[in-house]
Amino acid sequence: MDVYFMLIKQNIKAQFEYNISTYLLIVGQFIAQLTFVMGFFLLFKTLGSINRYVFSQALLVYALVNISYTCAEIFGKGVNSLAELIRRGSLDIYLMRPQPLLLQIMGSGVEISRVGRLITSIGLLIMAIVRSSIQWNIFKLIALVTIPLGGIILFLGLYILFGALTFYSVNSINISILLMGSGSDCLHYPVDVMNKAVRAVLTYVFPFALINYYPFLYIFDKVNGVELVFVPLISIVFLAVILKFWKFCSRYYSSTGS
Repeated sequence: MDVYFMLIKQNIKAQFEYNISTYLLIVGQFIAQLTFVMGFFLLFKTLGSINRYVFSQALLVYALVNISYTCAEIFGKGVNSLAELIRRGSLDIYLMRPQPLLLQIMGSGVEISRVGRLITSIGLLIMAIVRSSIQWNIFKLIALVTIPLGGIILFLGLYILFGALTFYSVNSINISILLMGSGSDCLHYPVDVMNKAVRAVLTYVFPFALINYYPFLYIFDKVNGVELVFVPLISIVFLAVILKFWKFCSRYYSSTGS
């Protein structure tokens, strides 16, 4: 892990060599999120509520899911560069080092520009808590930790899953761009506002409902079951399976010879 944090430090230093560009990217992320939230607000101002969810509740879901996704993107998006590393033959250099391959790839691809989005999400989380009429207790406060923690683990697992498949395709998996990019926008709404087919996919295929549905049932007093607070931690099992899959796939890597 020491090597991983050293790679992160070096990567951040490299990005700040061009200070103006990096700061502009951070500010750009900040503004982009505010623009999205303004549209979010206007939608609820027009409709009043969506499937009995009011703006403050939807904002809480949005903020916690966005914190999860942004943190995973900051530390895990480096896996998206795996296809380029394979094509250029640069992955061989990583394999020659006596360090875990996955940690090297992730540590070399930290996206510091996403900090702007993270700051916005934390501010929105505070706003949602202040505006909501939720009767907070110890378990609901615990959920404010388990939801982003489980979400980070889940999103990292998905990055690693599509990265592992790259060992076979030697190219980026297009569905990963769709799912982890614009496709992730649907996670900013509770799963039960969508139709049954989409809800089934987001529960059993890509288990996003673990973080943006079940724990919120308890937080919003729709279901009386404190065990739902710990449902996001099931993503630990998901990540463990994906890491096994990564090891299996990486064994079949063959150099391009570049």
